[in-house]
Amino acid sequence: MRKFNYAIITLILCSFIGCKEANNQQGIQFLSKVKELEKTLADSISSDSKVIKILAYNTYKSETEEDMEKIKELAKTTQNTARRQYIFAKDGSFYRVYYPITDAIIQYEQRNIPTNEKGVLVSVSPIPMADIMLLELAGKYGKITDEEKKEGKERPIQFLRTSIQAEKKSGNSIHDDKICVFNLGERKLGDKISWE
Repeated sequence: MRKFNYAIITLILCSFIGCKEANNQQGIQFLSKVKELEKTLADSISSDSKVIKILAYNTYKSETEEDMEKIKELAKTTQNTARRQYIFAKDGSFYRVYYPITDAIIQYEQRNIPTNEKGVLVSVSPIPMADIMLLELAGKYGKITDEEKKEGKERPIQFLRTSIQAEKKSGNSIHDDKICVFNLGERKLGDKISWE
């Protein structure tokens, strides 16, 4: 009887370890896919390896079986572009939309540093990559009309209610280029992305 119990316990442990290894492999594949996607989007912003490119993403999670089917359909019809990159879970449980943070105001050591219309950080003095995690998304420039541009009006600044800490995704272990990625949270299916 003991031999039978040991055999069952061994079988359960082996299947658990096998499942855990499969999950780890899936996690590694997902992170590799994310890294490739972020690099592709960053390269579409600028090929200059000296500039810091600012990206963000929203995550859309399914709450129902119907949502899962919608996400699976979106995965079939949605194409990545130079301005947006998508990653879909195979089971339809979620998807992410990555995009550049354009015309933004980034706070770094009590300074407001803008990003340009492509999503490149525009700074006179260099920011060390070791300190990139200190960046916070502070706001964005509002749009102005062509008439207001002719009149020389400055674009209004729309400060966010709360600053958002940047995820640190930089350095040789993650990216060859300078890429900073903000997680702008979860959205419901059908909602617009945060930075529109």
